[in-house]
Amino acid sequence: MNLRLLAKRDAALTIEGEQAGNTLCTLTDGGGRSWEVKMILYDVGFQTDTEGNAIAGRTCYATYVSDRVADDDGNILTPRRGWRLSWTDIHGKAQRMFVSFAEPDTTVGFMRIFLVVQLGAET
Repeated sequence: MNLRLLAKRDAALTIEGEQAGNTLCTLTDGGGRSWEVKMILYDVGFQTDTEGNAIAGRTCYATYVSDRVADDDGNILTPRRGWRLSWTDIHGKAQRMFVSFAEPDTTVGFMRIFLVVQLGAET
């Protein structure tokens, strides 16, 4: 097995492995088609300025193995603005955010999607 394939396999175990404890999410496209995908979710409620001071801000994104979201022919789909991501948080509360943009990684096969609580609030 070459090094890239090994890295892809290891990365998938990091996201989807039984010991990883990551979140099962539902990703829904604009036409209503959905995929259940295990993801690493990041929801950071503050940011820092250039001097290291905490400032108001929120950064939310999710990472998953890209080939888990594919069309009927097996083509990997890149989520588009407006797709919905739903999950239950660690406190048992239903969460929903929307895709602002996606960054596919073709080196080891990740997809990272940046999320917003409300479309139109990306600025």
